[in-house]
Amino acid sequence: MKKIISILTGLAMLAAATLVSAAEAASAPESCQIRNKKFGQLLRPEDANGADGTRIVLYPAQPWKCMTWKMLPAGESAFNLQNHFTGKTFAAAAKDDGANPAVSQVPFAKDAKERPAWRLTKQPDGLYQIIEVKSGKALTAHADGEAARITLSPVGKGDEQKWGIEKIDPAKLTM
Repeated sequence: MKKIISILTGLAMLAAATLVSAAEAASAPESCQIRNKKFGQLLRPEDANGADGTRIVLYPAQPWKCMTWKMLPAGESAFNLQNHFTGKTFAAAAKDDGANPAVSQVPFAKDAKERPAWRLTKQPDGLYQIIEVKSGKALTAHADGEAARITLSPVGKGDEQKWGIEKIDPAKLTM
């Protein structure tokens, strides 16, 4: 009888560990790289700089943490995006009063309500528009010398506002 109880206890512990592991995996944020259709490059902080206010730009694809974003759910089809390398997110530059404000790196607030939220709107071609929930403007890439700069612009139909969301395993990142 003791052996049966011991076996059942062991099975119960194994089942509990499996459920905890499955729950942790389900709650873990997805990680992705974000590729612009027009330029074919990935979103990242300029020069992988961790400073607040660093411009968000495009760069040729690499398996780097600075080009990889955690996608944390923030509502229906909306996410908070956190950079794997800097631990920060991005938003329209606070001091930019232009019609198409530049997007720059900002701290990832502890309170989810204080973080910028981005709605991913799937397009017929399978790509996404990434729209800031607060303003309703779309993430847009513009040619600017060697690195394309990123702004928020009114929603349009051009390839500069189309983004591929490519899931990636953070364990496979090289730096």
